[in-house]
Amino acid sequence: MAVKKPISITLDPDVLEELQRLVEAGEAPSLSALINDTLRSRVERQRRAEQARQYIEENLLQGQTLTDDEMIEARGLLAANKARTEARRKGAAA
Repeated sequence: MAVKKPISITLDPDVLEELQRLVEAGEAPSLSALINDTLRSRVERQRRAEQARQYIEENLLQGQTLTDDEMIEARGLLAANKARTEARRKGAAA
């Protein structure tokens, strides 16, 4: 396991308050752990998004690259589809 390195960050007061509330509620062992896990999740999402982009470009677009505008449009379509799916699941569960 890599050695952890202390850093100094500045948070908006409302964000800090919410993070402290989560720690106090037992959702995380510490502020550091909560912030580390949150940032790790973001890094992982970025890595998966880049892998998906590479897969699409290599396998579905025969090597053509997607423009930034196309990626923005694709993210919007995926978000809308996800929202519809979640709404259907909630409706079916009710």
